[in-house]
Amino acid sequence: MLLLTYFEIPTDLIITLSQNRPMKRLLILPAFCAMLLFSCDHKSTTEQAKTDTAKLNYPFPHKYPINWQPGDEKNAVTVLNALKKYVAGDLPGTFEPFADSVEFIGDQFYFKGKKDSLIKIFTQIRGDMTSISKDFDTWMTLYYPDKKETWVTLWYTEKWTDKKGKTDSLYYTDDVMFKDGKIHIYDEKIRRFPEPPAKK
Repeated sequence: MLLLTYFEIPTDLIITLSQNRPMKRLLILPAFCAMLLFSCDHKSTTEQAKTDTAKLNYPFPHKYPINWQPGDEKNAVTVLNALKKYVAGDLPGTFEPFADSVEFIGDQFYFKGKKDSLIKIFTQIRGDMTSISKDFDTWMTLYYPDKKETWVTLWYTEKWTDKKGKTDSLYYTDDVMFKDGKIHIYDEKIRRFPEPPAKK
């Protein structure tokens, strides 16, 4: 890496400091040198991090590739709009972005088949509730070039009231797999909240 101590401005770029003062050549600002140094150092640090990661010895094998990069956020918007339609009770709209054949994994629930059959199941589930809300913490979109798949992961709390007036809530972590612009897998994990302390 070449360290520049100064740099003379070419004569065609000489700046007139004042109408009453002669034109002067300027030395480069120290900040510019610092910027160059930071840029080179940052690049070497990033490359070093990649090299170290490639040499890591993971203690457990993995079934899915760990080679990923940021994915297209339009996929996250698609999932969020589908969930918004579910909250509103629009089941056909909810499953519009799903592929014709879909896999849905939930708590003590597994479905693999035609989308139309899945819509019937969730129409009944949603019909047992008078209201639903979803409060999102965040989401993340990743692309796996080895598989040409995009996954959207969402973290949120869902609250609902059933037709008997009972309210409840669960914490969800959903992994949604897109391929060719359609949802092929919806993998839903839940965390139950502890029961409130009994009133004395």
